[in-house]
Amino acid sequence: MKLADLKWWHWTLATIAIAAIVRVATGGPLPFIGFIGQKPAPVAAASAPGDRPHREPDQGPSMVDVVKSPDVVIERALPELNRLTVEVSVKNPGGPAAVVDQTAVAVREVARALQIGVREDSDAITTVRILAATKGTDRTGKAQAHLPLYALDFNAKDLFRLKPDQAPLAYVLGKATNIVFNGSDAHDDAKAWCAVTDNLAQAREFCGMVATVKGV
Repeated sequence: MKLADLKWWHWTLATIAIAAIVRVATGGPLPFIGFIGQKPAPVAAASAPGDRPHREPDQGPSMVDVVKSPDVVIERALPELNRLTVEVSVKNPGGPAAVVDQTAVAVREVARALQIGVREDSDAITTVRILAATKGTDRTGKAQAHLPLYALDFNAKDLFRLKPDQAPLAYVLGKATNIVFNGSDAHDDAKAWCAVTDNLAQAREFCGMVATVKGV
């Protein structure tokens, strides 16, 4: 049979046959029939980036034992419903801005411990409250075993996103969602810290909270 003798339906059948051969060769389904042979395994969907890994309660070491920084001591870590409250003590370097920097070091170490996995953490925890204090001498030179500074609140997911070895201290404090001062000295320290240009640039919202506090 010559090509000129072929009817329209000959061309239609030939097209369908070629399409079927290509579908079978590539593992695709045939129209109205479906897959021939074993159906290929579905391609796994890329999992959406999670805010934090799954955590069961009471699994792993205590945060008190995980944090090994010479400048930070975890006094206690206490889960309360959806909040993990961490009491930390830091060295008192003496200068106001330096004290706040030490607080950022403590926050960074808490984030590192959470990422490692500690028994005080779980899927229920959405907020981490850090109660910061210094050990050393106060402004009068008097020795203080525990001098409370302030309470800082963070979203747990933000601490899991931190890269502890890379995050600048100002960037770390910039993630705080709230701050409550224990006294006017701590407030003055935070204001002095925010007066540093680089700190203000990286933690503008945090410094905004510091600036709005009155009557401490």
